Amino acid sequence: AGLLFVGCYRDDDDGGGAPLALASRLDDIRRSGTVRVTTVALDDLDETSVNSLVSGALGTLPRMTRPLAEAVHRKTGGNALFVVQLLSSLRDEGLLRFSLASRAWEWDMGAIRDRDVAENVVGLMTAKFLRLAPEVHDALRVAACLGSRCRADLLQILDRRSGSGSGTTTTTTTTLFGTGTGTGTRTKIGISITTALDVAVREGIMARTVSSSGSDGGRSGAGGGGGAGTGAATTTWYRFSHDQIQTAAYLLVPEGERESYHLSIGRSLWRNSTEDEIDAFLFVIVDQLQRGCRLIKDGTGEKVDLAWLCLRAGERASSMSAFLPASVYLRTGIALLSDEGWEEDGTRDLCLNLHDSCAETEYILGHFERMKDHLEQVLRKARTLREKLRAYYTMVQSLGARGRASDAIDTAITVLGHLGESFPSVITPSTVLLELTSMQAALSKESEDALLQLDTMQDEEKLAAMRFLYVISPYFFSEKKEYFPHVACRMVRLSLSYGVCRQSAFAFACYGMVTCGLLCDRAGGYRYGKLALSLLDRFRAKESFARTHSVVYGFIFNWIEPLQSSLPCHKEAIQVGLSVGDTEYSMINAQLYLGTALSSGQALGPLMDEMRVYSKQMVEYKHHYMYTMIKPLSQAALNLLGRSADPVKLSGEEMDEEDLLRTLEDDGNVTPLIHFYRLWLAYLFGNYSVAADAAQRNSGVEGQRISRFAVVCNHAFYGGLTYIALARRKERDGAMTPKPWKDAIEGSIVKMAVWAESAPWNCRHKLDLLNAERAYLTGDLDGASELYDRAAATAARHRFVHEEALALERAGIFFLESGDREKAAGYFVKARDCYAKWGAQSKALHVQERYI
Repeated sequence: AGLLFVGCYRDDDDGGGAPLALASRLDDIRRSGTVRVTTVALDDLDETSVNSLVSGALGTLPRMTRPLAEAVHRKTGGNALFVVQLLSSLRDEGLLRFSLASRAWEWDMGAIRDRDVAENVVGLMTAKFLRLAPEVHDALRVAACLGSRCRADLLQILDRRSGSGSGTTTTTTTTLFGTGTGTGTRTKIGISITTALDVAVREGIMARTVSSSGSDGGRSGAGGGGGAGTGAATTTWYRFSHDQIQTAAYLLVPEGERESYHLSIGRSLWRNSTEDEIDAFLFVIVDQLQRGCRLIKDGTGEKVDLAWLCLRAGERASSMSAFLPASVYLRTGIALLSDEGWEEDGTRDLCLNLHDSCAETEYILGHFERMKDHLEQVLRKARTLREKLRAYYTMVQSLGARGRASDAIDTAITVLGHLGESFPSVITPSTVLLELTSMQAALSKESEDALLQLDTMQDEEKLAAMRFLYVISPYFFSEKKEYFPHVACRMVRLSLSYGVCRQSAFAFACYGMVTCGLLCDRAGGYRYGKLALSLLDRFRAKESFARTHSVVYGFIFNWIEPLQSSLPCHKEAIQVGLSVGDTEYSMINAQLYLGTALSSGQALGPLMDEMRVYSKQMVEYKHHYMYTMIKPLSQAALNLLGRSADPVKLSGEEMDEEDLLRTLEDDGNVTPLIHFYRLWLAYLFGNYSVAADAAQRNSGVEGQRISRFAVVCNHAFYGGLTYIALARRKERDGAMTPKPWKDAIEGSIVKMAVWAESAPWNCRHKLDLLNAERAYLTGDLDGASELYDRAAATAARHRFVHEEALALERAGIFFLESGDREKAAGYFVKARDCYAKWGAQSKALHVQERYI
């Protein structure tokens, strides 16, 4: 099964927008190498094709129409739209006519050859419009100003202003949208705009369609609305037959009068609409008004009213994830207000909301300098802490997104202190344990149902405190882990004392992560993770969706549930996060998804394609730290795919391990990833000394009690396997296994045994392989043989193809060194095939060349 997509666009469109975006996307798809793209370039019609078109249209033999086709081709250059419109124009002028006497089309070749034709279709259409009735080209001007298509019920609002009815002429005629300049745009009409456009429909200039929905779905700039629509069962639309025709219609409005014309349309819609209609056509009204707002006079109050409307449109657009138009609406609203607006009671809230909303939108778009200007304005003009809170919240978010976590923490701690939620200056393990014990005691009194039915938080200061704790908790986790349990407990305690709120879902998720890590209570952590998801549903808190899922599925559920089950949840969180503007946690989920996918044996080829996509998004959204965090994953995948010079060294297309380690020497997140993937690759390719060095350098992971399952578990797994391989080599040389190696081996097996109890799907085959290797080390050959087979079978059943391959390879080595070459060969072939199935071509080749 497959999908064939066919699309078309004009590559000579220099107006930006969709054609350029489509061309850029096609380039990205071509570069990805995952999709076959076939380009068919359609040139203008040649003379023979024009003759076929003319012959078919007139029902006349091609040899009869050839002279006409030659003249048409010469005048149009073969542009298909130009050809059709020129033929239509010749018919209108009587140069091409149907003879009833001969029952055939006739034409005046001499007049046609001598006829002057516009240089392009726009000029031809403009001339055609001017031959129509004045009320028709006046209606076409209005329609062109509204976009490529517009709704009939929108046009009916304009008819209220003009005094026209729904049908034919009235006894009273009025001026539609005169500009006051005395030019030809002041047209007296006596029919409605829709009736006039019906004439254009009959002329083929426009098309009239009916849709079953009463709403445009929020399309702005197309004559659609921004709200729930008018509730009609069907909606009538007028659309231009071609965008060049719309361009020609728009040129009917003189360039110097367009601002005034748009302003007049916007005012008419605004003043003649009901409140429901303003809600339905909000984007259209604001779009028209902002195009002419420069002409609005100061001191009339209209600028302030329009600024309120811009705020309304900006907030509506943001709620629909249309952040670019939201930014335009909000900046327009700000430009309409003078600095004195901050000092007037009637406009102070308007100024605050416009600047706060605009700062939030610019933050989402990654325009940090613009965001900074708006935040500084708010903080400079604000009189109270309450007026500053929203700006501080955006500032903390942006500092964290730009890698300035310490500054984000300091700012938030200061604000929280003013809100009555201070933190101790010194945190010790004993104070953390005391806080957790106290929290456990408080929660033990509440059932899960009781927690779900807690009242909703009402206290404004505590709600603000929850928002700041919510936004800085990840920065505490990355920069000051010793504070993180306090932050999680504080959020849960506030929820218990004052009621739950939209941020409580994330609070219980964080507490669940702490319970799993510091208290080693996997079942308890799992309980709080499920509670977090239930609270997310209760409040329908989409803005917290990506953040909460990153904790629940990235740090809690993997200790219980299959690793693979979290993958679709992370992908959903990526999409939801992007849809609500939470690009930071969308990209965090992308990083978690890629790491989990790689450690659960997903096919490397498609996974590498996804890594490319998410890498590009991280750069586009300016989340450079997340981009850095996936570099070790991407390079490890490239090494396994066979696209690096040295499969053991993390150096190639994505990174150079030495440079990155030097740059991020003190980083507590990226450096452990580099060391782990060095350990993994070195072990896979039999370079055990390098693997042991990487395991030793990464030993700090073992002390990170609050960490990801995949990171901690795989470090113990591959570290234990490495030390067993080194110990076997030592003993084969007649030397004793060093005690640190023995301790590391036993520690890995003990930990894996514990984890296999709570997460058998993820860990049982790992424990079996560790025990198989230890049995071989201690001389229990029968036990080792059985355990190798069990490890491979369990890994296959649990869909860890890469670790199935590893178990088969280690079994092959066991039988080879035990002298059973035939049996070993069978295991090596199976191992090679599993590595190939995974996509690890370099490893498959390694097994082939070394053992087969």
